[in-house]
Order: sequence, then structure tokens, then C-alpha cells
Amino acid sequence: MFRNRKSPIRSLKIVVFIAFLLIAEGCKTSKVARPEEFYNPVTTEVEPSVINIPLKFYKTELLKAINDKIGDMLYEDTNLKDDGMAIRAKKRENITIDINENEISYRVPVDLWIKKDVMISVVEAEGALALEFSTKFTIKPDWSLETQTELKNHKWLKEPVVKLGFADLPITSIANIVLKQGRTTFAKSIDTEVKHLFDLKKQMEAAWKEMQAPFLLSDEYKTWLLINPQSVGMTPMRSNGSTVESTVVIVTKPAVYLGEKPATPTASKLPAFSYATAGADNFALFLDTDVSFKEAERLSKQNMVGEVFSHKNKQVKVEDVGLYGQGNKLVVRTNLKGSYNGDVYLIAKPEYNAEANQIQLKDVDFDFSSQKVLMKSASWLFKGPMKKQIQDNLDFYLAHNLDDAKKAIQENLNDYQLAPGINLHGLLDDLSISHVYVASNGIRVRIGLKGKLNLDVKGLGL
Repeated sequence: MFRNRKSPIRSLKIVVFIAFLLIAEGCKTSKVARPEEFYNPVTTEVEPSVINIPLKFYKTELLKAINDKIGDMLYEDTNLKDDGMAIRAKKRENITIDINENEISYRVPVDLWIKKDVMISVVEAEGALALEFSTKFTIKPDWSLETQTELKNHKWLKEPVVKLGFADLPITSIANIVLKQGRTTFAKSIDTEVKHLFDLKKQMEAAWKEMQAPFLLSDEYKTWLLINPQSVGMTPMRSNGSTVESTVVIVTKPAVYLGEKPATPTASKLPAFSYATAGADNFALFLDTDVSFKEAERLSKQNMVGEVFSHKNKQVKVEDVGLYGQGNKLVVRTNLKGSYNGDVYLIAKPEYNAEANQIQLKDVDFDFSSQKVLMKSASWLFKGPMKKQIQDNLDFYLAHNLDDAKKAIQENLNDYQLAPGINLHGLLDDLSISHVYVASNGIRVRIGLKGKLNLDVKGLGL
């Protein structure tokens, strides 16, 4: 009748076993003290970066606008009553142009048709004349142009001749009429078009404003670039074949931000124009990249949450990850669940490995409080792969981000429109890292970028 009853000894064993489990569970969830959070002051300033951007204006744009503005019919007077002579001047061929420093030279060939009343008859003749103009321009402090166009010379390409031997044409009078018209009409049109097409003030103000706004490099990794322009100048223009070339020299203090879009700085006024001396057509940018703790945690969680670390018959799963700084070291808070429940903290020093081109965590180890608790309740974590896997995951994240930034910068350098008609082309040759340190808002990386830039200006004012 006592078969279904538990013996006192068996009941005691069960109680002891349950007590043992409770004690073990209590040891596993012992609270680890949070390591102190503090940051060393960052004293190194980013050195200013000088960007030399070759600037190209295409002569065809200026010529097209002038040709369209002036048209084929340059001058026409068909009234014979006033002076007994009618003249029609049409553009003979394309206008040619040459630009050097602050002067633009034009050659305008024209075909002439002349009708002359010679008393007993009216005769006609044809000729050709080349008009030579010169436009001198200066760039004022506000980047606007001041121009003055003059008719410098003329040359008969074909003197007008009539077949009737008794009829002579007044060559000098014909030339004077055409030249007078050239001074009053052609020169004025050229002045207007030069100011319209070389509207440096409008274009530089647009480009200067654009350079001050945050620019999204990577949507996936929320990477933003602030150029932070400090000053801008330009070298004298020179003619080179089909283009007019100059170099824009920009002094900047650029910075890259990872995470939320940085606030747009208060727009500064375009600095006064000044001539500058340019180096080679390349750039060397030195900038700080801030990987915010918030953004680093978000991406670290993608790599680490759900990871399982095991050793023999023990295992834990990563439930959460947090990051902050301790001096120039990084504290990694890892929340675990399984054979051990609770937070553990690892401390590591971020360093740049030039050979591997990666930011790596060095000397990764559990902090003192974590070691103390784990030695009592979960010493097996020291023997497992947890430290190495955490280190590898964070190394991968930082290296992947830099590669992504490099690709994004190169893609945007391929053909980036700074302003209507102004396109930036470039080649990123190298992306290197000189410093890595922990700041109060995240991991700060000092990056150097080297490459070449070219600025094409097309269709201004059209």
C-alpha cells in the first residue's frame, strides 16, 4: 500500500538538487559592474586641405552663343537715295576666338554685297572683309565680369571689283561704313554675350552654397560628407586648343560623418575674388570620420545579435550589444543568455593595420569586473571563441565601412553636378588612415584621400 509514496531520502535528494540549481543560477546571473566611461581630449586639429580643380570653358559654347546672337546678317542698308550706295554684310564663315589671361580676341569674316549708283547705271559687286575684335575683361571682387570690346583691325580678304572699267567703288567709304557698324553693334553684342556666358558670380555662388551642404555618400551606411570650404581663388585663364582653362583653388576642412545627417552649417558668403597659384591637378584631403556609437551599435548588432558561442556542453547567445569609450579604448557591452545570463564587458584598443588596410581591435579582453564574476560562474567563456569572434565581427564592420565609403566617393566623383552646367569628374587614387581614436561621440578615424579632379563648364547661360 506504500508503493506510490516517495521515500524521505529520495525527497531530500530532489530538494538538494533544486537548491543546487537555484544556487548555480544565482551564480550565473551575478551582476557585472559597468566599467567607468571617460574620454581623452582630442588635441590634434585636421590640417587644411587644398583642392586644385582644373576648370575648362569650351570655346564652342561662347562661339555658338555669339553666332546665335549676332546671326548671319550683320548689316544691311538697301537705300540708294541717301548716299547712292547700298551695302549688305553677311557672316562669311565661323567666328574664331582666342583667350589668354584677361583678353579675348575674335576674328569675324564677312561677305559684302555692294550696289552703287554710278549715274548712268547701277552696278553691283561682291567682296570679303575680316574684322578683328578684342575684349578685355577684369574679374571684380564680387566675381562679376567687367568687359570692354573694341574693333582692333580689319583686312580685305577680297576687294570688291566691278567689271565696268569706268565705274570705281569707294573702297575706303565701304570699309568705314562696315567698321562703324562693327563698333556700335558687333562690339556691344560681344560684350553682352561674354558677360552672360562667363557669369562667374552666379555660378560660383551656386557652387559655394552647394559645397557647404552635407552630401550623402552612402545611403546604406548613412555616410555624409561636409566639405567645409574656407576660401576659394582662381588662376588666370589661358587658351588651350578648343578650351579656355583655369584652375579653381579651394582650401577646405572636410569631415565625414556616419549616422544621422549632420546639421547644415550657417551658409557663409562667397569670399571675394582673388587670383591664386595652383599646384598639380590633384587633391589631398585630410578629414575626420566619426563613426557614432549609435551607428556602430546598430551595425554591430546586425553582425553579432543572435551569435551563439559554445564550449563543450555550454553555450550562450548574444542578445544585445553596446559600445562606449574608456580613454582611448573601446568598451564592448555584450548581453548574453543561456548557460550564462547577463552582461559582460570587453575592452579593446582600435588600431589601424596598414598592411591589411583595416581598423582592428587589439588586446581584446574581459574587463576586471567581468573576469572576477566569470571566474566564479562561467570560467568556460575564457576558453571559448567569444573574444576572437567579437573582435573579428567589429574588424569586419569597420573595414567594410571604409571600403563602402571609398566606392561611394569614387562613384560620385565620376560625374557630379555642382551647379547647372558645372560637372565635377575625378579619380580617387588612394584612401589611407593616419589616426584612430575614441572620442566622446564615437570612433574617430582620420582619413587621407588622394586623387585627381577636373571641372567641366558647359552650356552656361544657355
